[in-house]
Amino acid sequence: MINFSKNLVSKGLFIGCSLLSLSVAAQSSVWQVSKGDDNIYIGGTLHILPSDQMPLPAEFEFAYKQSDTVILEAKMPDPTDSQAQMSLLQTLSYSNGETLSEKLSPAVKEQLETKLAQFGVSLNELNSFRPFMVSVILMSMELQKQQLIGDGVDAYFAKRASSDQKTQHYLETLEFQLQLFKEMGENSEDKFIQSNLAQLDDYANLFDGMMKAWRSGDTESLNKLVIVPMRQDDPATFDKLLKERNHNWLPQVKAMFGNDQQELVLVGAAHLAGEHNLLALLAEEGYSVTQLEIAGE
Repeated sequence: MINFSKNLVSKGLFIGCSLLSLSVAAQSSVWQVSKGDDNIYIGGTLHILPSDQMPLPAEFEFAYKQSDTVILEAKMPDPTDSQAQMSLLQTLSYSNGETLSEKLSPAVKEQLETKLAQFGVSLNELNSFRPFMVSVILMSMELQKQQLIGDGVDAYFAKRASSDQKTQHYLETLEFQLQLFKEMGENSEDKFIQSNLAQLDDYANLFDGMMKAWRSGDTESLNKLVIVPMRQDDPATFDKLLKERNHNWLPQVKAMFGNDQQELVLVGAAHLAGEHNLLALLAEEGYSVTQLEIAGE
């Protein structure tokens, strides 16, 4: 029976949420958003980051030190919280005897079985999971094979903020995210699984390109690597995962202005690239958006 560590599943859920434009060759994925004399920082993150990518670009450290409040997408459960992990798995599993196999065409089912076999896993072991959970497991196994698993930027700053006793807020609840993940691929299982399988064909190079683009703040490359293929192959997922959430976050970010707090907002880098990205939405509302660059970096 397949056995995944709770920590690996949690990390996989983060990146699944953000596979992964304003500037092509800037210093890093941190922006200052200003209105009048007030400003906040917005940083684009990778939810999984190999340890050899540390330390982070200096712009992240600068924005963190300047801020007294850190805003993250959601508060993820501790991997040791067995009750929360069980709730997570139950939400992302079928009930009433349903299986993923019965929702896939014979051709896509065969493609999925072939890929899983490369990891020594059978579809029967995953058949009770919904499409999103299967995609997370596939990606986690590929990342583990490539030795790319590591704590993400979000987790790094969440731990630091807790240690430094900085205030933490969240743009979404975990319950909202789980419901979102539960619905992803629903009634379009073939297209969703095929899209994820296509990414895995050359995932090491894709992930390397994403890391390089993230580190340099190259939103145009992120758009080409992540957003454009998603919009072409699975527009419903693009709408649910990125477009709708960016629009939902916009009023929350606007409400951060006009107080005595200095906020650092950390969201997946894909939310800051391509059409309907959060930075572009803020610019359309009249906010000044400037890519941060620390002298000497």
